[in-house]
Amino acid sequence: MDRRRMIMGVLIVLTAWTAGVAHAQIPPEQRRQMRQEMRDQWQRMPQEDRQQMRDERRQQMPQEDRQQMRNEMRGHGQQFGGGRGGGGGRGQGGGRR
Repeated sequence: MDRRRMIMGVLIVLTAWTAGVAHAQIPPEQRRQMRQEMRDQWQRMPQEDRQQMRDERRQQMPQEDRQQMRNEMRGHGQQFGGGRGGGGGRGQGGGRR
């Protein structure tokens, strides 16, 4: 099982890195397809492995960096300054516009 986790981890990292490098060069439909394939692959993994990988990533990344990454992934970039109450949540007025 450890070998499988290692392979999946490497695959996810390489896929994310490749997607980041080539993001602007790939048509939107192809990017959507890649994201869907990554989601499908993640969902096929056993629940225990997914939770363990989440916990490991959480421990490796400081809270401020996680918040910044979430904001960037939601398309907010640096415009809200990070932290709570900065408009980055999904409550009233948050989320995509």
